Formats: sequence, C-alpha cells, structure tokens
Amino acid sequence: MEPNNNIDNTQETQELIDTYLLGNLDAHQLAEFEKQMNIYPDFRKNVMGQKALMQGVEEINLKHSLNDFHSEIADEPEKKWLSRGWLALAASILVLISVSTWAVLSNGNSPEKVFASNFKPDPGLPTTMGTSSDYEFYHGMVNYKRKEYKEAISRWEPLYAANPENDTLIYFLGVANLANGNPRQAEKYLQLAKTKPNSAFSEEISYYLALSLLKGNKVDEAKAVLENSESSSNIVLLKELDGL
Repeated sequence: MEPNNNIDNTQETQELIDTYLLGNLDAHQLAEFEKQMNIYPDFRKNVMGQKALMQGVEEINLKHSLNDFHSEIADEPEKKWLSRGWLALAASILVLISVSTWAVLSNGNSPEKVFASNFKPDPGLPTTMGTSSDYEFYHGMVNYKRKEYKEAISRWEPLYAANPENDTLIYFLGVANLANGNPRQAEKYLQLAKTKPNSAFSEEISYYLALSLLKGNKVDEAKAVLENSESSSNIVLLKELDGL
C-alpha cells in the first residue's frame, strides 16, 4: 500500500487498537502495530484519539479516587476498628469462609461451581469515539473493559432510562451487573433483552441469562433458557446444568 492510503476503520481494527492500548499485544504484534502507525497517518490519528478517550476516563477516575482517599484520611482517627485485634478476627473469618467454600465446591458439582467455571464477561464493543450522543455509552464501555463495572452501570442506567428500547445497552447492563455481583439486577435486564426481536446478541443473552438464573439457584429455569440454542457455548453450559 502507498503511505497515503489508510487502514479501513472496521470493528476488527478498533478491537486491535483496544488491545494495543490495554497492553495486551505480544512482541511481534506490537512491532507490526507500531509499524502500521508509522506508515498510515490516519490510522495513527485514530489510535491517538482512542488513547485520549481512555486517558480522559482514567483522569476522571483518578480524581474521584483521590477525593475518596482524602476523605478517608480525614476520618482516620475515628477508624478504631482497624486495630490488630479486629484484623486478626477478620483474617480468621476469611480463613473459615475459604475452608467452607472449598468444602462445598469440592463435594461434586454445584450451581456455584458451574457458574464460576463458565462465567467470563463479554469482551465488550470497540471503544470508538462515535458521535457526541454516543460519548457516555463508550465512556462506560471503557469503564466496563477495565472491569470498573459499577462506573459503567452508573453511566449506562441514565441512557437506558432515556432509551429503554436499545437492546445493546440493555444487554451490557445485564452482563455488567452480573460481573458486579448483582445477579437479580442482571436477570431483570437480560430477561428484558430476551424480549427484543432480532437482537444481534440473542445467543449471548441466553447464555448470560442462564448464568444469572444459575447464580440464584434457578437451575430448571436456566436449562429452559438454553433449550434449542445453536450456540456451542450454550450447548456446553446446558450439558453441565443437566448434571446438577
């Protein structure tokens, strides 16, 4: 290609940029990526735009973290519970919980064990800059990809209130809540997403809905959601549920 030509701005390209910015390319991929940035100015501009967006999110989150930290320092004299005695007691409780959890999970299969072995959050969408109206959604997607699920949810919920028919938004609210340890809220969103016709996420919705039901020990309901699915991951999960 001529240097004046550019790399097509496809979803695959955006996902590659995200992987680069998150530092997940191996040495060979990194060298090739940086070579392409040197060859194609528009591609480099796109990468820098993505980087600026992520840095903006980081700066906002850092400011919030520092404010919280300063608040904690101001309150420090009142935190008598952080004594050695309390810490020792907390450590003992954690050991007891760990032993109890191990005993439950090692005693054959269980809903919790199946959930733990199958749950992995959706990797998310490419965090393109988009239009100004999409900014909050993609800002939340950056939070989501950084596993800052609470922050992502807080950005997406007002968008959902304004546009309750957006199946993409509803789906990711469901997955984010499940990743954040809120299976009931996740179930609510994913049940709603499942009612949307012709969703691009139909198989994924069934998968995560089944997991949210499983988290609530609703094994039979989880099985029903996965029946007749053609997705390989859904079929594998259903087989594991059949063993419960």
